[in-house]
Amino acid sequence: MPDRLDRAEFLDKVEAAASTCEREVHGCGRCALSALMANFELGDKAGQELALMGILPMSGGIAQTRNTCGALLGGLMGIGMVSFPSGLEKSNMDDIRQAMKIGAQYYRRFEKEVGHSRCFDIRAVGLGRCFDTGDPDEYRKFVEAGAYDFCAGICGKAARIAAEFMLDILENQKKA
Repeated sequence: MPDRLDRAEFLDKVEAAASTCEREVHGCGRCALSALMANFELGDKAGQELALMGILPMSGGIAQTRNTCGALLGGLMGIGMVSFPSGLEKSNMDDIRQAMKIGAQYYRRFEKEVGHSRCFDIRAVGLGRCFDTGDPDEYRKFVEAGAYDFCAGICGKAARIAAEFMLDILENQKKA
């Protein structure tokens, strides 16, 4: 976290970056992860691009199947990226267990705040129904229903919650 921002300002910045990305370029998983990687300065440009390409099919509830929310998955990836300061190859089972514990806490908090973890359910509640975005006519209706504004809010919330956990992880690493 840059020194010039306090925690709340930093979280606002992460949330806004993820929301803006979803409105402008779409792909909730990549937008949440992109905001996290950029603001936490994770990886070099090539590594960031590779991670964003890798997570793109997770959007739309895992390849538009409307299962687990892609923004939730992007947040989990961000948490994983800061959980192993010495690298995954130098980690031990305690490190892995801790990352899984924090990931589970993030998942439960996301589900509590959003209401669901499945894209289908999130969209059904927020948009009145779920759309099959793989079908061109359904996709048009999805866009007309205001989906990108709605999903931008979910994406921003996912990134913000993940950023809170990531900040705590990094603070604990400094103390250790």
